[in-house]
Amino acid sequence: MKTLLKAVSIIDDFHINLFNKLDIGVEIQDFTESNLNIKEKDSLIRRYKKLFKNFRGTKALHAPFLDLKPASPDLAIRDISFHKYLNTLDICYKLEMDFVIFHSQINPYLNEPFIRDLNNRQNKEFWDKILDKSKYNGTILIENIFEESPKMLKEYIETINKENIKINLDIGHAKLGKVSLEEWIKELKDYIVYMHIHSNDGLYDKHNSPNKEEIKYLYNLLEKYDINPLLSLEYKTDNLENEILKYR
Repeated sequence: MKTLLKAVSIIDDFHINLFNKLDIGVEIQDFTESNLNIKEKDSLIRRYKKLFKNFRGTKALHAPFLDLKPASPDLAIRDISFHKYLNTLDICYKLEMDFVIFHSQINPYLNEPFIRDLNNRQNKEFWDKILDKSKYNGTILIENIFEESPKMLKEYIETINKENIKINLDIGHAKLGKVSLEEWIKELKDYIVYMHIHSNDGLYDKHNSPNKEEIKYLYNLLEKYDINPLLSLEYKTDNLENEILKYR
């Protein structure tokens, strides 16, 4: 049986009794909000700590991502990215999160070999520095966002070369690229431990519910390439209990 999580945009969408009943984990996304102040963050941390005392499932947190770039040539942007990433890891440490998700921030159009290599080396320096300062010891996940194929993300993750930094393959984002889902899984299978599940029309990132055929296709690929990642449902649903049955 697959390990499932449900992403929630705000804490009020986290119905702990239902999640425990369905035996699923949670991915909290409140902290993606760029402009949360310290008081708001502290309040959320206290509320989640209280909820997690009675929670049995896997816990993941989605980090901020808007306008952040750890490998920016602008040192001020790199510095604020470092501050926001480190603050997120501190929150994860306090909440004892199993996973934390950061966008790759890869720009697929900056694909000249020297620039790609420089970005990867700067990302490695960034992660070396931040991990040296952070107490968080869970798994860090890098998510594909604008990449059109798995090549640049594979180069990124292999350059960083950290045991606790893996890949969250967002299959909705992959669908907006130029290669098949099978190609993504085939190339990244050694690093994928987590997946964002949602669907779209191939044009826009709509975060729709996948149909049964799409789920069957995904499961066939996971079996073919012998991987068993956690699956986080990153879309809205009116009936979570019925939705979960599609995956079991």
